[in-house]
Amino acid sequence: MKKLCKPTFKEKDHGQGAGIPVLKTIWDLFDLSLLFSQTGIRKHSGVPTWLLAFAYICGLVSNASSANQNAKFSADAPFLKQLLSGQLISQSAFSRFLSKPFQWLQFSIGRISRLQERTETRLTDGDIIALDDTKIEHPYGKKIPFLCWLFDSSDKRHVWCINLVSTLAVLKNGLEYPMLWRFWVKKDQDNEKQTKLNLAIEMLKELRQFNNARLWVAMDRWFLCKKFLTWLMDNNFDWVTKAKRNTVLFRKIYDPVLGKERFVKLNAKQLLQEIYPKIRVIGKNSVLSIPDIYIKVPYETLTRKGKPITRQRFLLVAAIGATYEEQVDEKTVVLPEEEYQVATFKGTYLLLSNRADAPEEAAKAYTKRWKIEVFYRTAKQNLGLTACYAQSEPAHFAHVELLFTAQTLLCFATWECNKEGVEQAPSLCEVVRYFFNAGCRIHCHNQLIQVYFDIATERFARIIDKFWPKFLSLRLWNWDYYPGSA
Repeated sequence: MKKLCKPTFKEKDHGQGAGIPVLKTIWDLFDLSLLFSQTGIRKHSGVPTWLLAFAYICGLVSNASSANQNAKFSADAPFLKQLLSGQLISQSAFSRFLSKPFQWLQFSIGRISRLQERTETRLTDGDIIALDDTKIEHPYGKKIPFLCWLFDSSDKRHVWCINLVSTLAVLKNGLEYPMLWRFWVKKDQDNEKQTKLNLAIEMLKELRQFNNARLWVAMDRWFLCKKFLTWLMDNNFDWVTKAKRNTVLFRKIYDPVLGKERFVKLNAKQLLQEIYPKIRVIGKNSVLSIPDIYIKVPYETLTRKGKPITRQRFLLVAAIGATYEEQVDEKTVVLPEEEYQVATFKGTYLLLSNRADAPEEAAKAYTKRWKIEVFYRTAKQNLGLTACYAQSEPAHFAHVELLFTAQTLLCFATWECNKEGVEQAPSLCEVVRYFFNAGCRIHCHNQLIQVYFDIATERFARIIDKFWPKFLSLRLWNWDYYPGSA
């Protein structure tokens, strides 16, 4: 018979956030603490800004999206208590940090420059930038300049919201991470208006400061603007998008009466009706390239008297007919597009791209555009993109950039976890739920921190072996990534 001993009393630190040490290692890998100081995000006393930001990011990963919830999480999470060395971050400390007008857009540019410095995260020829926008409902703010009434196509109603325009990098090695972002501001005066196309050009120009590779820009039909497409080609970007119903196309044919070639106008639906019998024979999830299709694009030139004038020229494009499966339940669609504006015919749609020499590559690039829709869903459901109800403008800039930083760290960790042919590759949500938000118990004794995980985290042993730090401290820079002469 087994003898029952009397209970012993020890201080065991329980809580969530088992993956915080791995998050700290990836944070140090990209040297983000020093980036805060380099971009002017610092304060003269109290908890350092990079420590406040890291604690806030850990709270976002644990679905603590408000300043009050973050303060509670930082006081309860065992690893954060060790990182803070006994300091307590109050709600007012988080609120003051978020509401101070720091240069968060400059920090986002620095984050992208850090990513372009490493081989595994650098964009190379053929990689894809997904471009899209989303609406963040905010019913509590009235005087924030980027709040306005817009129609939400997913809910079929008008909402008082923020319109966020952003980009997502999708690399050939399987890594994806959020890049730059902007808030669209609705202006009444024409000379102050800045469209979402202007914001997209601004973000892509900033990317060209660090990377000159030939990249794909995959976007939905809203960004189908000929001036924007011309700008992309002039700056070494390839583009692919869906055709609208009113997109004017041209086909080059030989006229036997005139004895020369001429261009015949047609629309996207007519083209889909022509190729539908061939696509039906090929089957579902198939693509078909249509030759000799042109569009008119503008270009600037001079008249005989030297005056500037805008003329039109014909541009050969890749016209690709593709099929899709209609969704039975509309609620399962993630941010669906307005079907009444997209050119479709019996389950087929038309893709357009400037790469007439590589239609199959263009079709594959467009399939990656859906990654940004998945990113928006993850950010809204798991990281609290729609949960910031602050009524100050700087707080929203801080919240969105820290959320994008958190997503960057999580994407890198998930990519490392799924490398080298993992049999059961966990998704990003599974990595967050079963590893970063897993419960743990730590015990500090003789300058050692003993950690006890639940058995469910055994499947993440690879990233634990690679990114588990030797010491639990977060400083302005990490000497492990600098030479001794530094």
